[in-house]
Formats: sequence, structure tokens, C-alpha cells
Amino acid sequence: MATLRLLMPAFEIVLALVALVVVAFQAWLTRRVFRSQLYEQKQKIWQAQLIWLLPILGAGLVFTILQEDKQAERQAERDAASQLKS
Repeated sequence: MATLRLLMPAFEIVLALVALVVVAFQAWLTRRVFRSQLYEQKQKIWQAQLIWLLPILGAGLVFTILQEDKQAERQAERDAASQLKS
């Protein structure tokens, strides 16, 4: 019984840390969305709603979309630069 009493506070601490990490990631991602130049204001609001209304799934989806769009933007910049050199 004493072991169970010791495990409960440890579980609560781990649970609180996980929740803190999820909230911190969502806040960072929301900031990243609103600082992005890739989207219109309405799209940014929709993405922020997705992040906060579906915490893990929505944030993962928006993060993936941002990564793919950023890579596409970099590739377009590289292509434009190589065309200028030619």
C-alpha cells in the first residue's frame, strides 16, 4: 500500500509534465502559424482553431502542413535562383 502512495505523486508529476509539453508545443505552433507569410489571416485562424480544439491530432496535422509548405517554398526559391543563374 505504501508503494502505491509513492507511485501516485510520481504519476501525477509525469502527467502534469506531459500536459505542459503539449500546451507549450501548441503555443509555439500557434505563434509559428501567425508569423508565417504563407497563409491569409482567415487560414491562420482556422489552423489555430484546429491546434487548440484537437490538441494532439490537430497540432500534428498543422505542424506537418507547415513543414511541407516551408519545404515547397524553399524549393521554389532554389528553382528561381537557378533560373536566374542560367
